[in-house]
Amino acid sequence: MATATPTTAEKIETYFTHAPAFAQPICDKIRNAISQADPALKPSWKWNAPVYEKAGPGMVCAIGIFKKHVNLSFFQGALLLDQHGLFTSGQDAKALRRIKFTDVAQVPEALLVEYLQAAVKLPAGTAAKSTERDLLEIPEDLKAALQEGQQLEKFEQMAYTHRKEYLRWVQEARKQETRDSRILKTVERMAIGKKFC
Repeated sequence: MATATPTTAEKIETYFTHAPAFAQPICDKIRNAISQADPALKPSWKWNAPVYEKAGPGMVCAIGIFKKHVNLSFFQGALLLDQHGLFTSGQDAKALRRIKFTDVAQVPEALLVEYLQAAVKLPAGTAAKSTERDLLEIPEDLKAALQEGQQLEKFEQMAYTHRKEYLRWVQEARKQETRDSRILKTVERMAIGKKFC
């Protein structure tokens, strides 16, 4: 008997409920800030993460959960005035800006509401449509292994689609030993310049 494909809402809820314990209260505060900023901001499921969008500005922000931190990414963050100095990465990207959290105490909910309200007023731009590539973030364990094997630079210079497939392959591992094995194989493949196939 075929298993029913999860709906977008189910994928999003699973994403948050299966998040590491440290990440769950961070995500709760971010999601609350998003709903306060604009109830019309609704999550969709893109690139294995919840992306919040609405008619007009289009894609506004995304929440990314990682092993030791949570990112709130603003698709057109480059157009926002970062008057509180919240953006922690992405300054080299054309449009995307991120705020990184490792602890719930770091989440300034009221300031996030302020930034989100400014973000929804921005018109949809071509820059926002090109930022899917900027959302790729190498997990810390894979990054450490690539650095140790002196293959990180080669990995970062690989075509976007191949990097995306390697990251998906590693992150979809259900068991730690499977993940470790895939990380090792990724480093080995980089050493011989093998693309993902």
